[in-house]
Amino acid sequence: MAFGVASAVVLSRPAMAQVGHLPTASPYEDYTPGQTLSASGGWLGIKRDPAKVAPDATGFVSLRYDIGVGGPAYLFARYTVAPSTRNVFDPTKPAKTRLVGTTRATTSVVDLGLDIALTGQKTWHRLIPLLSGGVGIASDFAKADTGLYRFGTKFSFTYGLGLRYLMRSGYSVRVDATNYIWQYQYPEKYFLKAADSTALLSDTKSRSVWRGNWGVSAGVSVPIFR
Repeated sequence: MAFGVASAVVLSRPAMAQVGHLPTASPYEDYTPGQTLSASGGWLGIKRDPAKVAPDATGFVSLRYDIGVGGPAYLFARYTVAPSTRNVFDPTKPAKTRLVGTTRATTSVVDLGLDIALTGQKTWHRLIPLLSGGVGIASDFAKADTGLYRFGTKFSFTYGLGLRYLMRSGYSVRVDATNYIWQYQYPEKYFLKAADSTALLSDTKSRSVWRGNWGVSAGVSVPIFR
């Protein structure tokens, strides 16, 4: 809700709308981007994949570093970790007994990206709405399971929206909605028929699939090297 309100105001009343306001009454204030360190936590709604080996939806934590690089742009580096569990299948067994249990699955994502402040180098009522995008690497650092499935380490992509509230002290509170996108790849055993003439996956062309996983978080940003 906050994202929609902030974006609507920015689009309908850009910085030029300051005309007609006294300096002390304007909702816009100059802001010089610096460097910040942020810690946040939230919920990652991991989307199911065709084989149902994706981790369950779970809480996650993130640590990120931001630096202003000119105008409305900020570069960021972020580390996200999401501890969860996932299904383990033995594809050689019949469908009724194919699920043999669960195992821990902690997904880690390291990404680099760019935030764009929709209000430029100004705040609106101390708010800064953001658009973001990035690329990185996702991994669960785990070995192959009984069915020879292994998530491994692979490229990931992120995009999303953010909103910062800048306090007079320089600290800020931020909320983010981020889509973490990565790929699942399946071993040959997942496509072989068991004794009951069924296979874990029947479409042999779908050896891999991409999934987007939306995460919502809130956190605190601390200015550094001021």
